[in-house]
Amino acid sequence: MFLDKLCKTNPNLIQIAVHMHQQEQIMPDTYVVDVDQFLENAKAILQKANEQNIELYYMLKQIGRNPYLAKELEKIGYKGAVVVDFKEAEVMMKNQLHIAHAGHLVQIPSMMVNRLVAYGCDYVTVYSYEKLVEVNEAAKKIGMIQKVCVRVIGENDRIYSGQTAGFYLNQLEELVQKSKDLTHIELAGVDNFPCFLYDEATKEIKAQENLHTVLKARKILEALGCHIQNVNAPSATCVHTLELMKQYPDITSAEPGHGLSGTTPYHINHDTVEIPSILYLSEVSHVLDNHAYIYGGGYYRRGHIQNALVGASYEELKKDSVILPDMDSIDYHFGLKNPHNIGDSAILCFRYQIFVTRSDVCLIKGIQSGTPEIVGVYDSLGGKK
Repeated sequence: MFLDKLCKTNPNLIQIAVHMHQQEQIMPDTYVVDVDQFLENAKAILQKANEQNIELYYMLKQIGRNPYLAKELEKIGYKGAVVVDFKEAEVMMKNQLHIAHAGHLVQIPSMMVNRLVAYGCDYVTVYSYEKLVEVNEAAKKIGMIQKVCVRVIGENDRIYSGQTAGFYLNQLEELVQKSKDLTHIELAGVDNFPCFLYDEATKEIKAQENLHTVLKARKILEALGCHIQNVNAPSATCVHTLELMKQYPDITSAEPGHGLSGTTPYHINHDTVEIPSILYLSEVSHVLDNHAYIYGGGYYRRGHIQNALVGASYEELKKDSVILPDMDSIDYHFGLKNPHNIGDSAILCFRYQIFVTRSDVCLIKGIQSGTPEIVGVYDSLGGKK
């Protein structure tokens, strides 16, 4: 999906990954990250957001909830993390990172609400009154007011399978009335997902009906007496998307994820500020029936994997087609159309979600300056190896 763009814009990352693999410094089934380029992308997005007074929460589940990158992002000025689920919240808490937003796609479980609120979280999203009560009780125990975002949903919104949740607009008045007795929460924000998406037909990022639902919800809640401080509009956040947000001045926060690594679908067909800063490294395991097979483990079914570069050195790399395992099978291996030498490096670049894989993450600094150094190897859930 991103292999051609990676070859064009960041060949140094490919060269270093192959070299280090052949020198037995990096194992197969490893995502290799160009840390310096990742942070350059992040700085460009942050600068654009600052110009528009939009607060950014970094999203790192796709890159394995990596605490090293999280700390670097906070150093350059990112407010804090948006955690996609409660297990990611635990990683951030373990590493003393700031949580800016929690509970949006996956609410915080009952037994964890007290701990999260006590730890500190700028905004907690809820999509049930019962969860709102739990957050209120947790805040009451420590004598503070917890700001809450309401996840809203419209009849015509795009909702991904497995993410069905939210308050319909006609339920907001009842929610506000019921919450008046909850003295330790403040209904201070609204959110929905996805608010922006890439359109395959036009090759452009477009605002979704979900965004309009959020904007309507803000007006409804403010008319009901709520002071809405946060209009959160996530998905596909990058420099280009932030430019589009100028049309919607009510937006106050966004959540770059794939934009940080230059790997949103928009980045495939456009020359962008962000440059791809990650690849997937594997190795030829065996050959059977004239097909080579490389080690798997990093498969994501929406990854759109098509091709790989295969060879024992950067100069010898040849492009080959990838044969994916079927949806009913575990990705122990990926097939290749042609045979290759056992031990050859394989470089792939596709849409990734490391936290749902069993892959490792290798962070390398100094790639662009010619002084590459591995600064850490992590598992797919943010644990240091």
